[in-house]
Amino acid sequence: MSSTPVAALVIALTLAAVLLTSGVAKLRDTVATRDAFDALRVPRIVPADAAAAALPWIEIGLAVLLLLSPSGWLVPVTVALVVLMLAYTWLVARALGFDEPVTCSCFGSLGRHSVDRTTLARNVLLVALAAATVWFAVDGGSVPAAFADLDRDGWWSVVAAGAAAAVAVLVVGAPTRARTVADEELLDYERQAIPYAVLTLPDGRTATLSELAALQARLLVVLNPHCGSCVRTAEKLDDWAAQLGPAVGVLAVYPDAATASGATEHAPGLATSEPELNVRRVFSVGTPGAVLLGADGFLAGGPVAGEGRVAQLVEDVLTELAAQPIAHE
Repeated sequence: MSSTPVAALVIALTLAAVLLTSGVAKLRDTVATRDAFDALRVPRIVPADAAAAALPWIEIGLAVLLLLSPSGWLVPVTVALVVLMLAYTWLVARALGFDEPVTCSCFGSLGRHSVDRTTLARNVLLVALAAATVWFAVDGGSVPAAFADLDRDGWWSVVAAGAAAAVAVLVVGAPTRARTVADEELLDYERQAIPYAVLTLPDGRTATLSELAALQARLLVVLNPHCGSCVRTAEKLDDWAAQLGPAVGVLAVYPDAATASGATEHAPGLATSEPELNVRRVFSVGTPGAVLLGADGFLAGGPVAGEGRVAQLVEDVLTELAAQPIAHE
């Protein structure tokens, strides 16, 4: 068997694996999938709720059809795949021009990350691979036929490609998990000084994080306006402020003054903005994110990112406050 059909077979298997992984991950975290439509500001002509529910099944269906379709039938499948990948790429490229950073769940719970140029490069590569499958299909190829025609060398090529992909996933994925554990342990055992960053307060004054914490311990909750999980987190801020006060003051951190002044999910007095996104940059935190500033000038908790982890940080702080002895006058 020639190297060209083997290469086409490897590409088709790679795309099917990507689609299956993405579809299953989206099914496992349907809320994050729906939030991605808001984060990427998908045009309103697309019914977000229905599309978010259907998208995982579309990806899984395309993966199955890509693997099983016979010659001839594969052409419309690969064309649909190119259209889907182009749509994803357009949304990502468009998001890079937004004023605030975008976090989206392109791969469900596995792909929650900031949209950046690396994301765009990945999607462009997927478009190129999808286009290669169109050529393969138009040329009369199919995955079942390609498997049937494999000789010994061809099988070794496919196995080697699969092994290389598995090694790449393990090598690239392992350090990320290790860093996460290391960061959590570091925050548990070594408190760090509050770094320099500035917030603009609701009255227009600016203050450094250290200045804010010198008056009262502060819980900073970093939010984006076009983020479903951020909106749900913002709706809890008034309750958190009531429960944590007066020991801890709650502040919502928005990317700009206009967004902060337009926030309606909580009391206006909680809304601040960060010049040049300096807070989320200094803490390298996604949205929604949170960090607890201690009144002693050191970090007291976080930074954490994700709706659930922010809520858990608040619960941990409430538990700690409840365990403290009540001062008697």
